[in-house]
Amino acid sequence: MNLITDSWIPALTQDGSRVTIKPAKLSEPDIMELDLPRLDFQGAAYQLLIGLLQTTFAPADVDEWMDYYDSPPSEADLQLSFDDVIHAFNVDSGDARFMQDLNPLQDVKSVNGIGGLLIEAPGGNTLKYNKDFFIKRGLVNQLSVPMAALALFTLQINAPSGGQGHRTGLRGGGPMTTLIRPSNANSTLWQKLWWNIINREAFEYPDPDFSDGSVFPWLAETRVSDKTGEPIYRGEVHPLHVYWAMPRRIRLIIDTPTDEQTASDLIDDITGVQCKQVVSQYRTQNYGHNYEGDWSPHPITPYRHNPKKPEDTPFSIKAQPGGINYKLWYMLTFTGNEKDSGFIRAKVLDHANDIHEASDGAISASGLWAFSYDMDNMKARGFYSKELPIYHIPPSQQTDLLETVLKLHELTDSIIKQLRNSIKYSWMSERQAKDSKGDMSMIDTMFWQRSEPLFFKAVENAVNNDGQLTSKPAIEWLSKISKLTEQIYEEQVLSTAVIKQRHMEQLNSLRAFLYGNKQLTAFRNRHKSTKENS
Repeated sequence: MNLITDSWIPALTQDGSRVTIKPAKLSEPDIMELDLPRLDFQGAAYQLLIGLLQTTFAPADVDEWMDYYDSPPSEADLQLSFDDVIHAFNVDSGDARFMQDLNPLQDVKSVNGIGGLLIEAPGGNTLKYNKDFFIKRGLVNQLSVPMAALALFTLQINAPSGGQGHRTGLRGGGPMTTLIRPSNANSTLWQKLWWNIINREAFEYPDPDFSDGSVFPWLAETRVSDKTGEPIYRGEVHPLHVYWAMPRRIRLIIDTPTDEQTASDLIDDITGVQCKQVVSQYRTQNYGHNYEGDWSPHPITPYRHNPKKPEDTPFSIKAQPGGINYKLWYMLTFTGNEKDSGFIRAKVLDHANDIHEASDGAISASGLWAFSYDMDNMKARGFYSKELPIYHIPPSQQTDLLETVLKLHELTDSIIKQLRNSIKYSWMSERQAKDSKGDMSMIDTMFWQRSEPLFFKAVENAVNNDGQLTSKPAIEWLSKISKLTEQIYEEQVLSTAVIKQRHMEQLNSLRAFLYGNKQLTAFRNRHKSTKENS
């Protein structure tokens, strides 16, 4: 099975029909979206196809990028470019196999069930001590060859720490991925992918060698990272390596169907689709490629660093409990040049601004698809996906807009803290509340989710006014967010219990904060005193 020549990608057409295509058909005008069975697989498939296009079909400059956006290449032209890397995308034949160790690992005595490739699968100790309570073992026992390849790719690009010598991904475990989304809701799959391809003038690198392992690491012997091994740094591999990094040493074991097996036996456990071959096991060996050092800026992942300690290595932004919300938005979308803010956005956002400017606004993006695992070391607590707006903001306005956004966050944080305490002291006595260390994070999550429309309405006003909020939208934001605060308190306290004196006392205390806190009052007075009427 070869990921370039075979049809294996589930996709949706314009009329909603489901088809299975090979990569060269991505540019067909009737193909609208990928249709993978899991959201993490959907994100991984996007990354695989973006990596393939960037590696083999990157445009020379902005003009060529815009030409292909409006007039996609033919299937024949794409296939001609993809032909250069066919040898690197075999899954089940030859010595070099896609995302698998060049060594067959035949000396590894134990094998793992294929479900272990899934990041949320229970680990060895969890199974040993029978602690797989929420995510049970045995749910995925066999995969089709394409889904096994995609599961392997998903693990390699997101790999969390996996025990001694089982290395994390190049971007760290469970990194945030941010992809540009077109303004037009009816955009084709080609346009959705093409927005994330960076032209060669904006992303400079030498012509790649597709045979020596500098781009596709599985074409060369693994640099073993045991006690005598050395880590891999950015300057030692080709820049395109970031799309194809392979930290884990894994070899899939492709099952050979027996005469006794029936069609009902060869079913992919994730898709439920019948297949000709299945993969039920794999071998793994520790001490694979150990990626260290600074890999920022990255084409599709935002990073953070400590401005006060420039010698420290930047690290990728990741999802946290509660999901992806607008509190992270500025970290994902701003350039990072504003007052040493400490974050470095993905390069595709810079490129999107270049396209907008070069086309005089005729070609624009309006969305950012952000997705990431929420990892607790080796444990996946969840997978989050969110579409957030982006704006093509002139560099001269970004500092003012960032200050506006940070002020809104500062005020929101103070309101949430007060709301959380008011609810806590309403649910229990003062003595119990002081001693309680219970988790109140659901209040924060609820507030961030429900206040998001208010935030972005305020941001849009600031975007249209040189980065600063005008009077009326500022007062409207504060008024509505105060009402939301009272509403959440009433839902959590007054509507769910017999109303007690302390409940009303806490409500009055909350209202006193909303309308008397120094920071909130200063914000209200500053904008009330403004003579603007917009």
